[in-house]
Amino acid sequence: MSNIKIGKNAIENLTIGMYKDSKIMYREYIQNAADQIDLAIYNNYFEEKLYIDIQIDILERKIIITDNATGVPKDKIAVTLADVADSEKDEGNTKGFRGIGRLGGLAYCNKLRFVTSYKGEKEKTIMTWDAKQLIMIINDKTVKDDASTVLERIISCEYEPCEEEQHFFRVELLGIREENSELLNVEKVREYIAENAPVPYSSKLIYKNKIYEYMESKSLPKNEYKIYVNDQDINKLYTVRLYDSVQSGNKITKKKYDEIYDIRIEEFKNEHGELLAWMWYGISSFIKRIPWKFNPMAGIRLRQSNIQIGDGNTLVPLFKEDRGNYYFIGEVHAVHQDLVPNARRDYFNENKTRNQLEARLKLYFDENLKRLYKDANDAKNSYKRNIELLEKQKNYEKKKGIFVNDKEKEKMEQDIEEARLKDIKAQKCIDKLEKKSENNSVLEIVLEHVKKNYEGELKEKGLHKKNSIKGSSENKESKESKESKEDKENKENKPKKRKRIYLTDQLSNLNSKERKLVSKIYGVINQNLPSEEGNALINKIQEELKR
Repeated sequence: MSNIKIGKNAIENLTIGMYKDSKIMYREYIQNAADQIDLAIYNNYFEEKLYIDIQIDILERKIIITDNATGVPKDKIAVTLADVADSEKDEGNTKGFRGIGRLGGLAYCNKLRFVTSYKGEKEKTIMTWDAKQLIMIINDKTVKDDASTVLERIISCEYEPCEEEQHFFRVELLGIREENSELLNVEKVREYIAENAPVPYSSKLIYKNKIYEYMESKSLPKNEYKIYVNDQDINKLYTVRLYDSVQSGNKITKKKYDEIYDIRIEEFKNEHGELLAWMWYGISSFIKRIPWKFNPMAGIRLRQSNIQIGDGNTLVPLFKEDRGNYYFIGEVHAVHQDLVPNARRDYFNENKTRNQLEARLKLYFDENLKRLYKDANDAKNSYKRNIELLEKQKNYEKKKGIFVNDKEKEKMEQDIEEARLKDIKAQKCIDKLEKKSENNSVLEIVLEHVKKNYEGELKEKGLHKKNSIKGSSENKESKESKESKEDKENKENKPKKRKRIYLTDQLSNLNSKERKLVSKIYGVINQNLPSEEGNALINKIQEELKR
């Protein structure tokens, strides 16, 4: 067994073939820096504030990632930086533990350098990995060297004097390849880090203190770090405003369509009462699925140690409907030590604990979150039925008893009656939801704001709230009862029917035959065009014929 050989292709799998998105390289180096900051804070090594600084030089095509934490002692350089997949970190207690993350940059540059200084040492170490040569060796099929021999050929070390008080670790990616130019796109990198890295919540998420208070009450670590990209402080992209696109001439801009009115925090435990994960999610009106284009943090995200696992789609399979995840913003924070991320960090390794967490999330997503946006949709549609009734009534009143013909009058009355019946059914739905909300504080908030949206639409359309959904059916029944009583009282003295007035009666300059023809034309327009378009065209013709 002493002749076991690990081929050079193993290095390819850990570098070139490791990640589908080159920006993941940033996450790996940030993760390693965060572990060293944790170590420094735990041991109270330094008084100064610790940070991670990323500098992107587009012209020089280089990236420099620096942290001012512990650095690496000179006697541990080889085992820490050169040995592959042999990390001394503790699984479950550190963010990185496999010892392969530092290789991430090899796939995207010509040279990868690690520069480090440890407090109390008078020399800094510069370890250089010749990434360009590595690619050539991997692609050269005539080279049969094993992985260790290949690494020895491409790694070199040198030392330079430095001040004893210096302590830092710096990753330098020199000569970023043309095919990986997205690594130099400063704005895209900022967005990626804001979405994936362990950074604080922005002040735009005004409910963040609720999250922090919960974490403090449960003694959960924040896992937040000061990270700068070209001197800009990075925070998560969450905000209370939800945006959609709006067309303005030839330009598409964003416009607020909803907002987060509060947040809800939930816990998920195993059968022993151990915390598997906790979650927060935003409570909105759930008007529709949140558009990704203008809301980069749409969807409930999975995180561990405040680092995103996978992407915004990772939890979609746990919803019965794929769309379900995108009605929300929020995060599931996995905390149980048996939830171990896989090598790509796009999900957890399969085990009993992962299966337990999935089962609990699936149940909650189906019984709570799915029902929540369904109820919101039912309420919204119920209020919509009432608006449709009010609009039909308003259009009928606008006629002031003057119609194109009997068919138009009958059709409008029939439409109102159908809308009234739908409104009665919708009112029952609203009553049922309001009763349900008495024991559901989240639904109560949702219904309150769905109703506010409805009242705003009433005002915008000039409809009267006195005919609103509340009591609309009762008012109609009361009116019918009153009319029935009056009919009974006046049964014997019923007045003669008034002569019906038609729109064409106003065309006094036309003779009877011409008016009948125009009436027929109006009838055809009514039958074949939408109400608004038809009425507009009829009014235009009417004005012309009156001249």
